[in-house]
Amino acid sequence: MWASEQAADQLAALLVSAAGRTRPLAADCGRHAWIHQMREAGRIAGLLRDAETSIDLPVDSPFCDDSVMNACLAVRPEEAGGPRSYKPLLAAAMDGLVPAYLLARTTKDHCGPDWYHGLKAHRRQLTDWADTSHLVAAGIADENELRRVLLNPGLPRSGGGPHELENTLGTEAWLRDLAAHPVPAHLTARHPQEEDPVDTATL
Repeated sequence: MWASEQAADQLAALLVSAAGRTRPLAADCGRHAWIHQMREAGRIAGLLRDAETSIDLPVDSPFCDDSVMNACLAVRPEEAGGPRSYKPLLAAAMDGLVPAYLLARTTKDHCGPDWYHGLKAHRRQLTDWADTSHLVAAGIADENELRRVLLNPGLPRSGGGPHELENTLGTEAWLRDLAAHPVPAHLTARHPQEEDPVDTATL
């Protein structure tokens, strides 16, 4: 992993502190995991709603409805998953609504080839990011490990993979954009002469 020793220690301390205050969501580990995933789905749905409604786009998250969640929790664990099917509850709910070949999938589609192609195509930019990383400057990432993983043609499966690196690159990009534009353009004050003229005919 490319996290610095300082960041790893701070995260470990936060986890230990949280563990002392946290109570299980259910009596058994499996049900606890299900409820945790449901909460995460609701949290993400809320973020999407906030982002889309700010630009007047309608958002619906029917799978986060209480009735759907309760129905899923009522299913026996062995019926909610298996080695020869992918999301069987979802497939059963969508039966007759989506093409049959989609319901018969046994795995989830992925964009792995595109991800690795992107890393290769932007190797020069990533090299610059590794040398001038804001995460490294903040003591969050280890410079040598971050450079190694950004320039590595294949990501290790242990200690961090594409998902973790994608989050790291997203954070690095955000920090760089924040440094370049401390005040977002939409918050920049406009001078009176720059204001849009008022059409008095419509008043």
